[in-house]
Amino acid sequence: MQLEHLALFLKIAQEKSISKVANASHISQPALSLQMQKLEDALGCRLFERSNRGIQLTDAGIITKRYAAQIMFTHDQFIEELHNLRNNNDTCRVAASQAAANYAIPCSLVKAKEKFPDFIFTLASMPSREVLAQVQSNQADIGFIVGSVNEPDLFCKNVFSDQVVLVASKEYPIRESLSLEGLKHFPLILLDESYSSYRLMETQLQSMGFRLDDFTVSYHMDSTETVKSMVMSGNGLSFLPYMAVKKEIYLQQFKIIDTENFCLRYDVSIVYKQKPENCNYRMSMVKKYFENMVPTTIC
Repeated sequence: MQLEHLALFLKIAQEKSISKVANASHISQPALSLQMQKLEDALGCRLFERSNRGIQLTDAGIITKRYAAQIMFTHDQFIEELHNLRNNNDTCRVAASQAAANYAIPCSLVKAKEKFPDFIFTLASMPSREVLAQVQSNQADIGFIVGSVNEPDLFCKNVFSDQVVLVASKEYPIRESLSLEGLKHFPLILLDESYSSYRLMETQLQSMGFRLDDFTVSYHMDSTETVKSMVMSGNGLSFLPYMAVKKEIYLQQFKIIDTENFCLRYDVSIVYKQKPENCNYRMSMVKKYFENMVPTTIC
């Protein structure tokens, strides 16, 4: 099994088309199909099915996509660290939950770069459980997760809190407040189960005696930006982290719908290894900087 085959497989899984990937990669379609056949032979299972909707992943293909993405991510980190070592640069690898990585931590990275100009900072977005795995395996120096963790080898500290809010487009025909019973009559656009905000919202509803099946869930999306686009177009309402929608609220593109008795706040914590194998004094200073300055530097 070759890394090149995995990289091409990920592109095909994304585009759902062998011909598009072949054209973009400047190789012939038969040659690309042959490489995918070699990958399937090496793994001992079919990865694709062809249909009228294009290429569809098999169950084995879905599993392969998840692990191939992790393998390529690790490979890219490996090459980047070697490059930085050759150029006498230190690298601080930051992993964060999706909302924090996209809407909060980037501003903190800018401030950290001003404080530590010789460092190169990288930021990867992933579910909190994968953030923890990255930190535990020394693939990330610093992590930001939803909630907290109690592990003897990890330092964990809450650095800021956020709220999950119900939002609609500014022109959406709905009152500014409604009950959860009233919410059942409106279409919902939700993130998928890998997002912490989804699980928090689901748990909160269950604690109030409601199930998601009680509501009209019209769409499940795999990115916050896609959900926001659907809400902006007036296709329904969504529960989203406030940090993800505060810009649209400020610009009066979104409005918050007050939901009776529904109040959901959550903590974001910094995590890092207490005694990592490869940590030096300069990296320790960077970690302490993030620990103390993130609350005042988030976007």
